[in-house]
Amino acid sequence: MAALAYNRAMEQVAKIQPFERAERPCPACPLVFVDTNVILGYIQGDPAATQLFSVEAEGRIRFAVNGIVLQEILLTKDAAGGPEFQNVIDHLRVLPIDMAKAEALVPRAQALRNRMPHSNDLLILSSADECDFLVTSDVRLKDLVAADKPQIVTPEELVAQLKAA
Repeated sequence: MAALAYNRAMEQVAKIQPFERAERPCPACPLVFVDTNVILGYIQGDPAATQLFSVEAEGRIRFAVNGIVLQEILLTKDAAGGPEFQNVIDHLRVLPIDMAKAEALVPRAQALRNRMPHSNDLLILSSADECDFLVTSDVRLKDLVAADKPQIVTPEELVAQLKAA
């Protein structure tokens, strides 16, 4: 019964939209994948996350997540039920998970010393690789990215970059 309620909640939260740059409402605006910890920080009143969401509200960036991030939020006690989360959901584009890209990250993950990343990290990166930025407080994700894209930054770093531009 709990699984059915969870599935219904996921259906109401967002529909997955394939990413195509031509569909972006603001082609010049960077597409920013927002990690779970940043969304939770915003819900909990973190000043850096709040600043980041203010920049998005100004139309200077676009936010994206995938089903893994939504699942992590829904599994966090009380986070998904509050009005702050409902406000956030309206500003997120849900990207599909690319299993081939996630699988391609496994050898790099296995090469890391003293840390095997969580499978959710690989699935998040599989969706975020088409984005300009991945905003997270988990700086260990930088170890998994070998390409120039996405640039992994903290909320503070992205806000500073946007202010300097």
